[in-house]
Amino acid sequence: MPNTIKYIREAILKQGIAEKITNQFDFPETNQPEDIIYLIDQMDKLLSQEQRLSIMEKQGCCTTGKPAEAHRSFGRKHSDKSIGERIKFLHELDSVHNPPCRLNDDGTLSVFWENGQEGNYKCVCGYINKLKNPSQAVSPTFCGCCGGHARKNLQRSLGVKLKLKEIVSSHISTGGKKRCEFLYEVLP
Repeated sequence: MPNTIKYIREAILKQGIAEKITNQFDFPETNQPEDIIYLIDQMDKLLSQEQRLSIMEKQGCCTTGKPAEAHRSFGRKHSDKSIGERIKFLHELDSVHNPPCRLNDDGTLSVFWENGQEGNYKCVCGYINKLKNPSQAVSPTFCGCCGGHARKNLQRSLGVKLKLKEIVSSHISTGGKKRCEFLYEVLP
């Protein structure tokens, strides 16, 4: 996430949010983890959940280069299969950027990130792990960036458009008791 502040700022400005709100943002000049958390805290105060999720789903690291190509290749290989069938074959994808997922009965997609084990999960985000104060409170909105990572790559491999609907749980919001879970709407 080398230009995270820049990309979040661009996404905020492209949202069509009223100028009286966007003018209240104080965009940090540097891209340190603490600066990103500062910006996320502002988003939590100034924007609706729908706006925050829409902005954060456009973020995400490791969505170009080898990870993206692995997902594109998988998508081409399984282009004749339904989303449900593709999910069954995701274990074949040779990439660490391959979170487990399931298609729910209501047609939504649940995606899981985990680092650790039940009750003792650790954050998968490199930025969070670089915090000077690791016990610093971090808004779950920040986790939308990982949701954006999963969204971009899974759209390639599953051959569908996804919209981040909810951050169900995260290491951050549960103190490590639960793994990260993102809920996506599968768009037509």
